[in-house]
Amino acid sequence: MLKVQEFQTLTGKEYVMADVACKHDKAYEKKHWDERIAHFHEIDFHDRNTFKKASNPIGLRAACLAYDSIIAKEPSGYMISLDASSSGMQLLSLAVSCPTSWKLCGGDESILDAYAEIYASMGIANTLDRSDIKKSIMTALYGSTAMPEAIFGDNIDIFYETMEIMAPGAWDLNMGLQELWDEINGSTYDWYMPDGFYCCIETNDKEFINFKFLDKEFQVVQKVEARPRFHKGLGPNIIHSIDGMIVREMLRRCQFDATTTVRVVDLIIEGKKGTHGRSAIKVKDLWDTYLESGFLSCRILDYLFEDTIGLVDHLVIAKLIQSLPDQSFQLVTVHD
Repeated sequence: MLKVQEFQTLTGKEYVMADVACKHDKAYEKKHWDERIAHFHEIDFHDRNTFKKASNPIGLRAACLAYDSIIAKEPSGYMISLDASSSGMQLLSLAVSCPTSWKLCGGDESILDAYAEIYASMGIANTLDRSDIKKSIMTALYGSTAMPEAIFGDNIDIFYETMEIMAPGAWDLNMGLQELWDEINGSTYDWYMPDGFYCCIETNDKEFINFKFLDKEFQVVQKVEARPRFHKGLGPNIIHSIDGMIVREMLRRCQFDATTTVRVVDLIIEGKKGTHGRSAIKVKDLWDTYLESGFLSCRILDYLFEDTIGLVDHLVIAKLIQSLPDQSFQLVTVHD
């Protein structure tokens, strides 16, 4: 089992304090929670330059107003923002259970910036901005060669060697997904997600059309209905489909309907065992997918009634319900 960083439980007030710190100085987004809260106490809110020179002046004022509301014990309506840590690398690492790759983006408390860690391990002159480093690593993990080569230039071989050493599982899966295109016939490929969603991608090839305008030669690219020789989108599409499923599942689990969970719990307590209800097909699909993948979607709760509850293991369903938050709460998701 992969090692996971120890979770910290923060109050709403502490979350806002940490958010104030990050809005004041973006560098604190890559620091521990304790360091963010400590920086909050260092900020001089009476100094006008505090807001003027902040990384996010408007965001800082909004966060400060939220903090004032908390102190006054009034609802603020303020939403803190939480982001994944190198999500592409995270999902690739988890998909192959690679502890070395995972260490960079969730398994080691001392590593807060996977991109900076990889760059430092290359052992070359520290001349690149973090934004360029992130851009090259992120796109490389999605099959790009042009971007990393443009950024690292003569050091491109060192970059690839470092990726193989620092993130072996994630990198191997990335390369394997690219090679998988040769095993797919036709120009369309599809797959099912553990929560029952169906994914289908139609690909196109490109052709160049030359033409003249005012005695000058021009060229445009046009999509044509044909199988491309190489398709870089296969890896990103699969990883993004997992990303999308995680978002859907977070919404289901955080904003669960209490009437649904109470209904299912009552069915389990009463020992109901019906199997021929209207939603039996959907329950079977989700349950079979769970048995195959090991992931049980909270979506199955919507289809469990007296006439379908017998199609599933009551103990597994009870554990799923126990894993939900004590109370339902709203969640807003953003995919950037």
